[in-house]
Amino acid sequence: MKVEKDLILELKKGNSDALSMIYDQYYESLYYYLLKFTRQEDLAQNAVQDLFVDLWASRSKLGEIKSLKGYLFVSGKRKLYHLLQSNKKKQRFGGAYSDEVEGIFFQYSQEDFLVEVETNEQRKDRLLKAINGLPSRQKEAIYLRYYEKLSIEEISQIQGIAYQSVLNNLQRALQALRANPLIGSLFEWVLLAFFCLM
Repeated sequence: MKVEKDLILELKKGNSDALSMIYDQYYESLYYYLLKFTRQEDLAQNAVQDLFVDLWASRSKLGEIKSLKGYLFVSGKRKLYHLLQSNKKKQRFGGAYSDEVEGIFFQYSQEDFLVEVETNEQRKDRLLKAINGLPSRQKEAIYLRYYEKLSIEEISQIQGIAYQSVLNNLQRALQALRANPLIGSLFEWVLLAFFCLM
């Protein structure tokens, strides 16, 4: 498999095989990432499809991309936001609608906790509730860091916040989880640590 740098160069040159390789390599993780912000599967699929259409159309104008996965996650999130905004404007109530679009909130799902070690369903539910009790930015940072295995710099790029802010969000999230009575037992904290190292 070609490295990211080569794929980006080939894409910029107009090599459609490079686009196919990028699509094959990143479609699934990008799609599941976007599903964390909406329960509408078709909307997440449309955002990913629109992203790849735009990527091909603007390939010659692409600037320097340090992390292809980070670039795709940022662009995909932006596409999803615009689709959500567009859908809200189409839904008029009584002839009026608000120009404001509520923020899209990151949400974990049970599928994120498919671990190879069999665990008690009740513990998984408590862990899921504890993580979903965190602020949206912290949940997203945990997902990107420990599930997608992205660097702090890549997360900073995706979330559009400073490097230090990402570190602060991760630290606050882990502190909140440690202090949460839902997962307060030592065994469950060890389970969480195991999940984070996967």
